[in-house]
Amino acid sequence: MAGTDHLCPHCGAELRGDPRKGGSRPFGAPGCPYDGLAYASLRAGHDAIYFGPWRRIDAPPMEIRRAYHRIGRHLDAIGSALAGHDLPAAARDLDQAIESHHAADPREESRDALRFMDNALSYAHRAIDDLLHEKGLPPHQPMDFAEWYDVVEVPFRDEW
Repeated sequence: MAGTDHLCPHCGAELRGDPRKGGSRPFGAPGCPYDGLAYASLRAGHDAIYFGPWRRIDAPPMEIRRAYHRIGRHLDAIGSALAGHDLPAAARDLDQAIESHHAADPREESRDALRFMDNALSYAHRAIDDLLHEKGLPPHQPMDFAEWYDVVEVPFRDEW
């Protein structure tokens, strides 16, 4: 891909690709593809995890543990965003995400840890979509931002 690596100002994720597609900052700094979007930090945080190295078939255990902790922090951020909103569906989705996250603890040597982590991230995505729906906005589409991440495909998705 053209362009240079840079960090997302919303979540610190390493983004790759053509920085001009997300706008530009003064002095030639790359723009962020999430600028101007509702719940930009939640979207960027989700995508940084979604396209992360833990999802590769050959991901080392350290990447899996790192992703597990990132998912936990992401769920905390969603919980903070939901505070003050009366959105029962979003609260239910967040509760399911937290439940899946707890079941996924990679220190437990569970064969299903990756599946539970993926489930937690999927429920988190639904909670973000619930917040967007409340504002009358379309759901978040991570694949719209795929070019900004070092990913060719999202592996093992169809296996579950």
